[in-house]
Amino acid sequence: MDTALIPTGRKRKRLRPPSFLSSYSREASLLGLITLIVVVTSVLYPTFCTWNNFVAVLNNLATDGILAVGMMLMMVGGVFDLSVGSMVSMAGVVTAWFMKKGGWPVPAAVVSGLGVAALGGLLNGFVVARVRVNALITTLGTMLVFHGIALRIGGPGIPSLPASFARVGQAEYLRLQSSVWLMLFIALLFHLFLTHTRFFRQYYYLGSNPRAARLSGIQVERLQMLSFVIMGLLAGVAGIAYSARVNTAVSNVGAGAELRAITAVILGGASLTGGKGRIVGALGGVLFTGLITNVLIISQVSSYWQGIIQGAVLVLAVALDSLWTRSRR
Repeated sequence: MDTALIPTGRKRKRLRPPSFLSSYSREASLLGLITLIVVVTSVLYPTFCTWNNFVAVLNNLATDGILAVGMMLMMVGGVFDLSVGSMVSMAGVVTAWFMKKGGWPVPAAVVSGLGVAALGGLLNGFVVARVRVNALITTLGTMLVFHGIALRIGGPGIPSLPASFARVGQAEYLRLQSSVWLMLFIALLFHLFLTHTRFFRQYYYLGSNPRAARLSGIQVERLQMLSFVIMGLLAGVAGIAYSARVNTAVSNVGAGAELRAITAVILGGASLTGGKGRIVGALGGVLFTGLITNVLIISQVSSYWQGIIQGAVLVLAVALDSLWTRSRR
């Protein structure tokens, strides 16, 4: 007798074994991978598991962490933004230009830089939500526009920014620079938004089924535009914080940041189809990619191979997301 068959009235139904991919937690698995990396690398390289190295890793991933928070919000809502890396560069350069060339006070320059980044996000949101151009095409185009603006204004970069500006960016508490604490504050804020406010929880419905969300009365276009504006604003925060940290506005500092943010968010539990993900998962993904980069540097792996490995991680993350989605269906 075939024990895999059970009677169901007129027909027999073959039972399927439970799928491993449908029963495990992406976040728990990511935590397990991070733990494995720390243990193995600590054995191979004793300098890895030190407070100095850990501090260096956190200080270096603060920019990507801020971007990942905004990207998680967007991907929960079913969209993404490829222009955020260029927006990081543009916001930092514009802020520095206002301070160095325009002679503006630091607070006014910072507000202006954030305003430019938010306007960039608004442009993306308008084209995607109102004009209904695909987000991939829209943000790929604006990525080139923002990158060109950054190069046109800043050239190779604007060094030696005002001391008061750099002092804020280089301030430390528990040896962690202010950008790390800013990242943690932003992550906590948006975690509370997504889990405890009715307005932001609408993004989960929007990402799961935009048509049903619209029929239920959710303002789909408004939510999409807002997510792009928030993403632009956070990209501006990341770019300005980085400029303050290194006391220089670099015109191409955001190169590749959009792919790192998307990789971290997918590893952390988001889906390309939208409707799921948590901020804590985004931070876990950023930590994972940061540790991988740190291991490659300690291992003295060529920078060329680092790019190849990081690209492979992105492909693997998308493949796992596809397998996860199919197993759920």
